[in-house]
Amino acid sequence: MIKEAYANVKKEHPILPDFDKINKEFELDLIESEHFFLRQIKKKIAEKIEPLAEILEHIINPDPNILVDMYECKCFTNGEKKQVTDVFRHLMEQYRALLETDLMSDDNVDAEIIKKIYDVWVQDKKILIPLLKKLRECWQKHVEPKEILEYLG
Repeated sequence: MIKEAYANVKKEHPILPDFDKINKEFELDLIESEHFFLRQIKKKIAEKIEPLAEILEHIINPDPNILVDMYECKCFTNGEKKQVTDVFRHLMEQYRALLETDLMSDDNVDAEIIKKIYDVWVQDKKILIPLLKKLRECWQKHVEPKEILEYLG
């Protein structure tokens, strides 16, 4: 059903990515309604971008009152934080573009932003995976509570 709806929309907007590829990345099969279908796709994309951008933001600008932020922030060098900042910037640019195009309510613009974000996503994902792996590995290291408390001031 969703795949068929996508095929119909792709006929009108051939720039859209292949269904199987974009579905694998953004789980389009979980869309419940075909009404305003391109907007529904953008919502699925936003659902994937938003939590990742939030995690990256906390690495770049940790809240000193949140233990998770302080713990994870310590795992990254300044050089790695620059890389995190670059990916964060890409994700936020795309996320804001989704919001902007929602106000336009133009299917052609929606198709263009979906294509653009998909392309950026494929590239940024190659950087995101090692960053998230590093975050997970950070929690495998034993850190003495005293060290955390000293870091918090």
